[in-house]
Amino acid sequence: MLRWASWMRTKACSADVSTRTVGLSTRLALPAPGAVRGVRAAIKLARVSAGRTVKPSALAEGMYRREILPWGLLGLALGLVEGATAAVLVKRHFAGVAPRFVVNLAVALVSGAPAFSNVLSFVWANVAHGRARVRLMVALQGTFALFVGCVAFASHAAAGLVITVLSIVAARVLWGGILTVRAAVWTANYPRNVLARITGRIAIVNAIAVATSAALVGWVLEAQAIDARWLYGAGAAAGLTGAWLYRSMRVRREFRLLAAEAASGARSDPFSLRMLMEILREDPSYREYMLWMGIFGAGNLILTAQLVLVFSEQLHLSSATQIGLLAVVPLITQPLFMPWWARLFDGSHVVRYRSRQGWAIVLATAAMCAGVFSGTLPLLWVGAVLLGAAQAGANLGWNLGHNDFASIGRAQHYMGVHVTLTGVRGGLAPPIGVLAYMALEGWHRGAGEFALLLPLAMTAAGALGFKRMQGALADA
Repeated sequence: MLRWASWMRTKACSADVSTRTVGLSTRLALPAPGAVRGVRAAIKLARVSAGRTVKPSALAEGMYRREILPWGLLGLALGLVEGATAAVLVKRHFAGVAPRFVVNLAVALVSGAPAFSNVLSFVWANVAHGRARVRLMVALQGTFALFVGCVAFASHAAAGLVITVLSIVAARVLWGGILTVRAAVWTANYPRNVLARITGRIAIVNAIAVATSAALVGWVLEAQAIDARWLYGAGAAAGLTGAWLYRSMRVRREFRLLAAEAASGARSDPFSLRMLMEILREDPSYREYMLWMGIFGAGNLILTAQLVLVFSEQLHLSSATQIGLLAVVPLITQPLFMPWWARLFDGSHVVRYRSRQGWAIVLATAAMCAGVFSGTLPLLWVGAVLLGAAQAGANLGWNLGHNDFASIGRAQHYMGVHVTLTGVRGGLAPPIGVLAYMALEGWHRGAGEFALLLPLAMTAAGALGFKRMQGALADA
């Protein structure tokens, strides 16, 4: 069973830009018990004065140079199984070879896979506990690349759809394990005062690679110059090369990390469903926060799955345009807005932060809805930029928000609650959104686009809930 005291040294940054993905200064190192305040320092990128900026040591720079290329190559593989990109591929490639209802449900599954994979993060933390990190990381990276490559062998038939969906979901689950293990390597190799800058560079390179792969998928699906499955074979080769290169990576003083994990293993309480229910029962403020996060986050997850269907069946947009709107533009926009969100988050309670940031998601969703209802492509591009900007802030709040509720020593348990519930809604919300779309289409052909009002209403309800909590916080 997982020892969550160790897990908080390992669960961190998602360059998964996805699901969830490119919080440059946030997913880098969640705090170990007794070091919650240190997390705030990791996001103060914009507030470090020139006179106090610490230059990374030669050792840290050497470690960085060893891993920058492997993560770039792995990013090329990751971009092929990113939620929106994979959803567009499934919809375009398998339309007509399987029943429409089945294809649309497959779209929901792959679009929600990045979030759903969070539900197994505690398993990966348990697997990593007490094991050599680089060896485990290489094994996870290689297996991840192989699952990406499995898509290349999927036939253009119903059986191929099953193989594609299972391969993408499995790859995303393995990527969740990679992120869990990677954080321990980063926190061991890079001092706190340079951690955000160095890992931020890696996250940017990874995000560019992911966006490049997504753009290639869109171009191939549009031009039909080659079978899109060849890209997955190439992505697997890139991922395997990255894993092979990563073997040269080292973990500074790994013996200390393993010894600390061995010592904490006997002291820390395992995370369980019973503990999850206990925290929600005993902390009404966090329970309410999780309620509004559930509604707000589910609406955000529903949006992507529904937009893939609306873009394909209602607006008849090209695959390249769809991937550009849903993946490429949001991915390259997120790093640009992260410093601004970090300044807003710093020094304020997460409820106050969410009461503002939540409306950015609502605005982006409203712009997308307006673009769909009016059939105005420029408005959709504006919505894509707004969506990327809003998701940058959402990633920040997702990673650090629980610390404002947890006492020292329980932050890892509170994050466990948040991660688990994120995985649950990742598995449920996209299918619910697709079913709502299909129900409206069954009632009246062309009415499916109005299913977008569901995620708009849910994100607005979540933002209002955070505003309500802010009022209660101010009165307290």
